[in-house]
Amino acid sequence: MIEIKVSDPVFRFLGGHFHQDIESPEDALNEYLNETAQKLKERDLIALTEFVNSDYSGADKNEFIEEAADGIYFLEDDITPLEWLKQVIEQIKEHLKTI
Repeated sequence: MIEIKVSDPVFRFLGGHFHQDIESPEDALNEYLNETAQKLKERDLIALTEFVNSDYSGADKNEFIEEAADGIYFLEDDITPLEWLKQVIEQIKEHLKTI
């Protein structure tokens, strides 16, 4: 199990943007991409990529993502939290290429 720390950049990213008060995960991501400073997106991208590539088990990563991004119901989306986060990372990368 991954210890959740509020100061962790991955937890801050997930909990700060994908919480229970969002309209949808897609809207939350679009808002993040359009309103967040480029330097912060670059730092988040590094932290998220390091998390995905870390030695934690897939099950631990999924559990951490589910707990931090409590506004997303992964069972309804037929995708694992880790797969979803990898898609988010790709969308951030693509967005940064267009800036």
